[in-house]
Amino acid sequence: MKIIIRDRNKIDNFMNYLDIEMVENIKFDLKTVVILGNFDGVHLGHMEIINRAIKKAKENNLKVILYTFIEYPKKKDTIITSLSEKIYILDSIKGIDYLYLDEFENVKDLDPSKFCEDILINKLNANSIFCGFNYSFGKEKKGDVDYLIENYRDKLDLNIIDPVLYDFKTETIKIVDKTNLKTYLDKGYHIISSTFIKTLIETGNMEQVNTLLGHNYTLIGKVVEGKKLARTLGFPTANICSSNRIYPIFGVYGVKVRIKGYDKEFFGVMNIGKNPTVENEGIHIETHIFDFSDFIYGNIIEVELLHNIRLERKMKDINELKEQISKDKEKWRYIINERY
Repeated sequence: MKIIIRDRNKIDNFMNYLDIEMVENIKFDLKTVVILGNFDGVHLGHMEIINRAIKKAKENNLKVILYTFIEYPKKKDTIITSLSEKIYILDSIKGIDYLYLDEFENVKDLDPSKFCEDILINKLNANSIFCGFNYSFGKEKKGDVDYLIENYRDKLDLNIIDPVLYDFKTETIKIVDKTNLKTYLDKGYHIISSTFIKTLIETGNMEQVNTLLGHNYTLIGKVVEGKKLARTLGFPTANICSSNRIYPIFGVYGVKVRIKGYDKEFFGVMNIGKNPTVENEGIHIETHIFDFSDFIYGNIIEVELLHNIRLERKMKDINELKEQISKDKEKWRYIINERY
C-alpha cells in the first residue's frame, strides 16, 4: 500500500517504522475502484465495504484507492484509532493499493458536484465507488448516497453497502436493507458502527469491542520516561503518551504487547487512568510487560487490550496498591492460561 499525502508532517513521526512508501501525488491514467469513508476503528462494517471493493477490483484488474481524511477536527477527541493506528490496520489488508489522505479543511466546503467531478472523476479516475449507506460529503454534508445515485448512476458504478448488523446473543452478522433496519434492531441486532463501538469502549467491555472491530483494540505509541513510581513498587512499566482519542473506562486491562525490534509477543497488564493512589492527575497509560526487563525507551510498542481486569480505584496506601497489582497479574495470568 502506498500513501498519498500532500504534507508528510501530518503523519506521526513514528509511522515511519511501518516502512510504507509515501508520495505527494500520483496521476491515475487507468480507471480505479475508490472506497469512501472515515474508517475510524476499521471495524467489521468497514471491512464489508473494503472486501467488496477489493473483489471488484480483482475481477476487473483495477487498482484500489481508499480515500479518507487525515482527521476530522471536530471529532479528534473521540476517535477510536489515531491516524497511525488506522494506517497500521489498513496496511495489513491485502488488496488496498493506495491510501489517499486528504485534508478535511480542503474539501469540507466543496459543492457535492465539484467533489465528485474534481476528486472522484478527475483526480482519482474512479470507475467504481464503494461506500456505506450513510456516507456524506461536501458542503454542509449536502452530498450523500441519494445524491450520488440521482446524479452519477450513469457516470459511476455505484456500490452502496447496506447496514451491517451484529447480534451478540447468536453471534450473527447480517447485512440488511436500510428500509428493514428497525425490524432487526427490534430483534436485538446492533448496527456495527464507530459510534456504537465507542459506547462499548467507554464501558470497558473489550471482548465486545474486539468482536465488532474484527481485530483487537490497539494503542500504538512511543515509550517515554515516566516518574518511575511503578518501578519503585517492583512493577516497571512502559509508558506511552496519551493523545486526543476516546479511552476505555479507567482501570486495569489484560493486554498483549508487540515491541519494535522483537519477534516475540508478550502479555502484560495495562493501567489507564489517573493513578489516584499516588498522583491523581492527567491520564497515564502504563503497561507492565510480563517476563521482560529490557530498556526500551524510545521504542514503538503496540498494545492490544483484551480483557478488563478491574476498574480504577484509590487504595489506602502503597502497600495495598502493591498487593492489588500482584492480584491483577495473577488474575490475568490465570485467564491467559485458560484462553490463550
